[in-house]
Amino acid sequence: MTASPPLPGSQEELETYLPYLVNRLANLGQPVQNRLLAQSGANLVSLRALSILHIEDGLTINEIAARTFMEQSTTSRAIDAMVAQGLVERRMPDHDQRRREIMLLPAGRERLQQGWPSMAAYFEALCDGMDAKERTLVRKALIKMLANLDRMRSAPV
Repeated sequence: MTASPPLPGSQEELETYLPYLVNRLANLGQPVQNRLLAQSGANLVSLRALSILHIEDGLTINEIAARTFMEQSTTSRAIDAMVAQGLVERRMPDHDQRRREIMLLPAGRERLQQGWPSMAAYFEALCDGMDAKERTLVRKALIKMLANLDRMRSAPV
């Protein structure tokens, strides 16, 4: 039996523990991103969905949810709101009447173009003081961590 790793002994140890830092960054960053995006009439959920549809139009709600790492119910509500705003529309393809594809409309593309500079500014502010090499290292480390997480998610319990 392997020894259990030591518990954090101080607030500083806890706050510098890598999993804690990643969670903290995501949890504290999302409200900031939403505040910045509100200026363009968007939010993080809608911008993620619009970004995915910009890259690959005609996805189902489940496909959008999988690509944006959002819950299916959250994605469905976001798509409903975006349909009501005229940003996207639902279509049934001729080849499969059971499938409901979500299509990006010109107003949705415009909303994405209006919101994207806020995300770029957020990233720049977040990485203030980091040079290109540090940014590359962080990106590579996060990509490896996500790949490890994908393996853990698909491993049998």
